[in-house]
Amino acid sequence: MIGLIDALTRRGGVARLRALLDAGFSRLTVARAVADGILTVPRRGWIALADADPYLLAAASAGVVLTCVTRAKRLGLWVLAEEAPHVGAPSSASRLSLQNPKTTVHWAAPVQPREVGALEDGILNTLVIVARCQPFEAALAVWDSALNGGLVTKMELARLPLRPAARRVLDAATPFSDSGLETIFAI
Repeated sequence: MIGLIDALTRRGGVARLRALLDAGFSRLTVARAVADGILTVPRRGWIALADADPYLLAAASAGVVLTCVTRAKRLGLWVLAEEAPHVGAPSSASRLSLQNPKTTVHWAAPVQPREVGALEDGILNTLVIVARCQPFEAALAVWDSALNGGLVTKMELARLPLRPAARRVLDAATPFSDSGLETIFAI
Protein backbone atom coordinates (compact mmCIF):
# COMPACT_ATOMS: atom_id res chain seq x y z
CA MET A 1 0.00 0.00 0.00
CA ILE A 2 2.87 2.38 0.80
CA GLY A 3 4.27 1.93 -2.70
CA LEU A 4 0.91 2.87 -4.20
CA ILE A 5 0.68 5.99 -2.04
CA ASP A 6 4.25 6.94 -3.00
CA ALA A 7 3.46 6.47 -6.69
CA LEU A 8 0.42 8.74 -6.39
CA THR A 9 2.36 11.30 -4.37
CA ARG A 10 4.99 11.51 -7.14
CA ARG A 11 2.14 12.26 -9.55
CA GLY A 12 0.76 15.11 -7.45
CA GLY A 13 -1.73 12.94 -5.58
CA VAL A 14 -4.00 12.38 -8.58
CA ALA A 15 -3.37 10.04 -11.51
CA ARG A 16 -5.06 8.02 -14.18
CA LEU A 17 -5.73 4.44 -13.15
CA ARG A 18 -3.93 3.32 -16.33
CA ALA A 19 -0.71 5.01 -15.12
CA LEU A 20 -0.87 3.07 -11.85
CA LEU A 21 -1.58 -0.22 -13.63
CA ASP A 22 1.31 0.45 -16.01
CA ALA A 23 3.52 1.09 -12.96
CA GLY A 24 2.78 -2.47 -11.79
CA PHE A 25 -0.06 -2.04 -9.32
CA SER A 26 -2.99 -4.42 -9.61
CA ARG A 27 -6.62 -3.41 -9.90
CA LEU A 28 -7.24 -5.35 -6.70
CA THR A 29 -4.65 -3.32 -4.76
CA VAL A 30 -6.17 -0.07 -6.00
CA ALA A 31 -9.73 -1.27 -5.27
CA ARG A 32 -8.76 -2.24 -1.71
CA ALA A 33 -7.21 1.18 -1.10
CA VAL A 34 -10.40 2.84 -2.38
CA ALA A 35 -12.58 0.58 -0.20
CA ASP A 36 -10.39 1.41 2.83
CA GLY A 37 -10.82 5.15 2.19
CA ILE A 38 -7.11 5.68 1.50
CA LEU A 39 -7.83 6.58 -2.12
CA THR A 40 -10.79 8.18 -3.87
CA VAL A 41 -12.16 8.02 -7.40
CA PRO A 42 -12.74 11.61 -8.58
CA ARG A 43 -13.85 10.40 -12.02
CA ARG A 44 -13.99 7.09 -13.83
CA GLY A 45 -10.45 6.05 -14.68
CA TRP A 46 -8.86 8.42 -12.13
CA ILE A 47 -7.50 7.70 -8.65
CA ALA A 48 -6.53 10.21 -5.96
CA LEU A 49 -5.17 10.38 -2.46
CA ALA A 50 -7.86 11.34 0.02
CA ASP A 51 -5.94 14.55 0.83
CA ALA A 52 -4.89 15.41 -2.75
CA ASP A 53 -4.57 18.97 -4.03
CA PRO A 54 -8.14 20.27 -4.44
CA TYR A 55 -7.32 22.00 -7.73
CA LEU A 56 -6.00 18.75 -9.22
CA LEU A 57 -8.98 16.83 -7.87
CA ALA A 58 -11.38 19.33 -9.44
CA ALA A 59 -9.52 19.17 -12.77
CA ALA A 60 -9.61 15.36 -12.80
CA SER A 61 -13.29 15.36 -11.83
CA ALA A 62 -14.22 17.73 -14.65
CA GLY A 63 -11.86 16.31 -17.29
CA VAL A 64 -9.98 19.59 -17.76
CA VAL A 65 -6.47 20.98 -17.24
CA LEU A 66 -5.45 23.92 -15.10
CA THR A 67 -4.22 26.70 -17.38
CA CYS A 68 -3.98 30.46 -17.91
CA VAL A 69 -3.54 32.55 -14.74
CA THR A 70 -4.39 29.60 -12.47
CA ARG A 71 -1.50 27.55 -13.82
CA ALA A 72 0.78 30.60 -13.96
CA LYS A 73 0.12 31.27 -10.28
CA ARG A 74 0.81 27.62 -9.43
CA LEU A 75 4.13 27.92 -11.28
CA GLY A 76 5.05 30.88 -9.07
CA LEU A 77 4.68 33.45 -11.84
CA TRP A 78 3.52 36.97 -11.16
CA VAL A 79 -0.24 37.17 -11.68
CA LEU A 80 -2.19 40.41 -11.38
CA ALA A 81 -5.50 38.76 -10.44
CA GLU A 82 -7.26 35.43 -10.40
CA GLU A 83 -10.84 35.67 -9.21
CA ALA A 84 -11.77 32.12 -10.19
CA PRO A 85 -9.99 29.09 -11.66
CA HIS A 86 -9.07 29.03 -15.36
CA VAL A 87 -9.18 25.65 -17.08
CA GLY A 88 -8.59 24.28 -20.54
CA ALA A 89 -11.22 21.93 -21.93
CA PRO A 90 -10.76 19.60 -24.87
CA SER A 91 -12.69 20.63 -27.94
CA SER A 92 -14.38 17.22 -27.82
CA ALA A 93 -15.98 17.94 -24.43
CA SER A 94 -19.71 18.28 -24.91
CA ARG A 95 -20.43 19.30 -21.33
CA LEU A 96 -18.54 20.08 -18.17
CA SER A 97 -19.50 19.61 -14.57
CA LEU A 98 -17.49 22.30 -12.78
CA GLN A 99 -17.47 22.74 -9.03
CA ASN A 100 -17.07 26.51 -9.28
CA PRO A 101 -19.62 28.16 -11.60
CA LYS A 102 -17.32 31.20 -11.96
CA THR A 103 -14.61 29.06 -13.58
CA THR A 104 -13.28 30.44 -16.86
CA VAL A 105 -13.16 27.69 -19.48
CA HIS A 106 -10.72 28.03 -22.38
CA TRP A 107 -11.86 25.93 -25.32
CA ALA A 108 -8.95 26.91 -27.57
CA ALA A 109 -6.77 24.19 -29.03
CA PRO A 110 -3.39 24.15 -27.29
CA VAL A 111 -0.33 25.25 -29.27
CA GLN A 112 1.55 22.29 -27.84
CA PRO A 113 -0.11 18.87 -27.51
CA ARG A 114 -1.08 18.05 -23.92
CA GLU A 115 0.26 14.87 -22.37
CA VAL A 116 -2.33 12.16 -21.80
CA GLY A 117 -3.40 12.36 -18.18
CA ALA A 118 -2.01 15.86 -17.61
CA LEU A 119 -4.02 17.96 -15.19
CA GLU A 120 -1.91 21.10 -15.60
CA ASP A 121 -0.96 22.79 -18.86
CA GLY A 122 2.65 23.18 -19.93
CA ILE A 123 4.29 26.58 -19.80
CA LEU A 124 3.90 27.31 -23.52
CA ASN A 125 0.16 26.60 -23.59
CA THR A 126 -0.26 28.53 -20.35
CA LEU A 127 1.44 31.67 -21.69
CA VAL A 128 -0.39 31.63 -25.02
CA ILE A 129 -3.74 31.31 -23.25
CA VAL A 130 -2.78 34.09 -20.81
CA ALA A 131 -2.10 36.37 -23.81
CA ARG A 132 -5.58 35.66 -25.21
CA CYS A 133 -7.40 35.96 -21.90
CA GLN A 134 -5.76 38.78 -19.96
CA PRO A 135 -5.37 42.49 -20.72
CA PHE A 136 -2.03 43.29 -22.37
CA GLU A 137 -0.33 44.63 -19.22
CA ALA A 138 -1.38 41.66 -17.08
CA ALA A 139 -0.32 39.16 -19.77
CA LEU A 140 3.02 40.91 -20.23
CA ALA A 141 3.71 40.71 -16.48
CA VAL A 142 3.13 36.93 -16.57
CA TRP A 143 5.32 36.48 -19.65
CA ASP A 144 8.11 38.65 -18.17
CA SER A 145 7.92 36.59 -14.98
CA ALA A 146 8.25 33.33 -16.94
CA LEU A 147 11.22 34.69 -18.88
CA ASN A 148 12.84 36.04 -15.71
CA GLY A 149 12.38 32.69 -13.95
CA GLY A 150 13.95 30.78 -16.83
CA LEU A 151 10.82 28.70 -17.48
CA VAL A 152 10.85 29.61 -21.16
CA THR A 153 12.90 31.59 -23.68
CA LYS A 154 11.78 34.14 -26.23
CA MET A 155 13.16 31.84 -28.93
CA GLU A 156 10.84 29.00 -27.81
CA LEU A 157 7.88 31.36 -27.83
CA ALA A 158 8.79 32.86 -31.20
CA ARG A 159 8.61 29.40 -32.83
CA LEU A 160 4.94 29.01 -31.89
CA PRO A 161 2.02 29.87 -34.18
CA LEU A 162 1.02 32.94 -32.17
CA ARG A 163 -2.06 35.05 -32.77
CA PRO A 164 -1.69 38.85 -32.83
CA ALA A 165 -2.34 39.35 -29.09
CA ALA A 166 0.36 36.83 -28.14
CA ARG A 167 2.74 38.17 -30.80
CA ARG A 168 2.33 41.68 -29.30
CA VAL A 169 3.10 40.35 -25.81
CA LEU A 170 6.13 38.45 -27.13
CA ASP A 171 7.49 41.56 -28.85
CA ALA A 172 7.29 43.54 -25.59
CA ALA A 173 8.41 40.79 -23.19
CA THR A 174 11.81 40.88 -21.50
CA PRO A 175 13.48 38.71 -18.86
CA PHE A 176 14.56 41.71 -16.79
CA SER A 177 11.53 42.47 -14.60
CA ASP A 178 11.67 40.96 -11.12
CA SER A 179 7.99 41.65 -10.49
CA GLY A 180 4.80 42.44 -12.35
CA LEU A 181 4.83 45.93 -10.92
CA GLU A 182 8.15 46.60 -12.68
CA THR A 183 6.62 45.38 -15.93
CA ILE A 184 3.48 47.48 -15.58
CA PHE A 185 5.34 50.67 -14.63
CA ALA A 186 7.84 50.17 -17.47
CA ILE A 187 5.09 50.20 -20.11
